[in-house]
Amino acid sequence: MKLLFTGDISLYNIDYQNFEFSDTFKKLISCCSLVIGNLECPITDSTLKEENQAVNMSASASSMKLLKPFQIVSLANNHIRDYKSQGIKDTINALEREGIRYFGAGKTQNEALEPIEIVIKGFKLALLGATRYSNATSKNGGGTARDKITILSRKIRRLKKEGYFVVPYFHWGYEYIRIPSPRDRKIAHRCIDAGADLIIGSHPHIYQVIEEYKGKTIVYSLGNFIFHSSVFKELSPIEKDPRLNESFVFTVEVKEDHSYESSIYGFHTNDFGIQFYNDTKNKKLISEINEVSAILKGTRLAYLKAYYKLTYDISKQNIRVRKNFQNFQKLDLNNKIKVYRTANLQDLKNRMWGYFLSIKNIMIIWRKKRFLKL
Repeated sequence: MKLLFTGDISLYNIDYQNFEFSDTFKKLISCCSLVIGNLECPITDSTLKEENQAVNMSASASSMKLLKPFQIVSLANNHIRDYKSQGIKDTINALEREGIRYFGAGKTQNEALEPIEIVIKGFKLALLGATRYSNATSKNGGGTARDKITILSRKIRRLKKEGYFVVPYFHWGYEYIRIPSPRDRKIAHRCIDAGADLIIGSHPHIYQVIEEYKGKTIVYSLGNFIFHSSVFKELSPIEKDPRLNESFVFTVEVKEDHSYESSIYGFHTNDFGIQFYNDTKNKKLISEINEVSAILKGTRLAYLKAYYKLTYDISKQNIRVRKNFQNFQKLDLNNKIKVYRTANLQDLKNRMWGYFLSIKNIMIIWRKKRFLKL
């Protein structure tokens, strides 16, 4: 059984009639039993937007012609509720009309947490989707599965006992950085401890490191697959960031004993299509991925130092988004609380280290100026 995973797919603003997949991709998917990705925009004509989003994305049912290569998509992401519960309902209806299966979202938490269970020629596959964003609640009429590790662990253990090859697909982490957070790593490791065979991630919009843990692979972020550049025009901290246009798809060929061999296929994506790399350029990309992934093979202290060096930029970006795109200062207290409702301990640690590093940088600059005066 050969599975292919892609990263984030948003059909928002995409010219679906002229968008092109390269022949390399078409040839690759013809060799795979299932193609799986993360659909990060609702398929809806609804105009009732979710408030306090940095950007609200949607696409028409006609744009789904670009999803023809896919048999399954995750809906566990921070944009699937951009047009509230109606957007989710419309998306699910559109997917069902096209015969595309989905996971990671539903009318309730219990429904969203239900995995897809597939049996093909005796091979049993289970996929779970989870995120801390846009979660289904008893009041909002539908949303995503929450990434609560205790619940996910129970589901993974049950699926392994029933003989499934189990793949959690998470939407997690912090945007525009290569290194996963300690929170992400903890969740990933706990899932594998419970029996997960492979872990796939998305959300940062660029690829992140790959980790081997207890003989299992964790792909922390597959970056963008289809995503229009207009979304990042003001949101991205780096203007025309080339990392947004480069990533890879990840394939696994699974054997009867659930061991597997994986491959990386790099590509360049833009507003008009996806062009896969030739062998020379693909080897270069794999080398770069291995180089950045080496941080997880060293000591935990070295990893934490590398990660927390990024938290100043993470904190600045989050503040900028809230100020410029969520009009945080103009919100009443109730809506301010809503903006922060997904905050967790990792966010607080990021902010703390962000302040510490900013003060440290100010002190270094002050000392340099003082020394020059002397």
